[in-house]
Amino acid sequence: MPASVIRILARNGIDSVEAVRKAYPQQLLTLKGIGLLRLRKIEKAFFPGHAYMPSHTLAVLPFVSGSCLNGSLPVAIVRALARGGITTPEQLRAAYPVDLLKIRSLGEGSLREIERVFFPGQHYEPPGNTKIR
Repeated sequence: MPASVIRILARNGIDSVEAVRKAYPQQLLTLKGIGLLRLRKIEKAFFPGHAYMPSHTLAVLPFVSGSCLNGSLPVAIVRALARGGITTPEQLRAAYPVDLLKIRSLGEGSLREIERVFFPGQHYEPPGNTKIR
């Protein structure tokens, strides 16, 4: 189990296997710094084969209304593309790469992420070997 999880447990007086078993799952989830990801690490160490599922639904992922690119790219990139009038993969492919770089707040990092998802193996280098804005 990661040292960070052990420290969080120890800070909260959970310093034995029995204390972990007693606190699982509800009390553990109320500890600052223990979320579902760290709970999974605790489960792997102390409760093999168990996977606590909360009764509440998880928050809806943010999305950009009217864009078909939701879920494919980070929300910030999808928002920037939508501001530039690009909401479908077809429009994205038609604008690659020069027109994409004209969109405000789309820089080299965004272009690399778009390339990774929609243009695997491609890597646009601007003419004159200058840095993309």
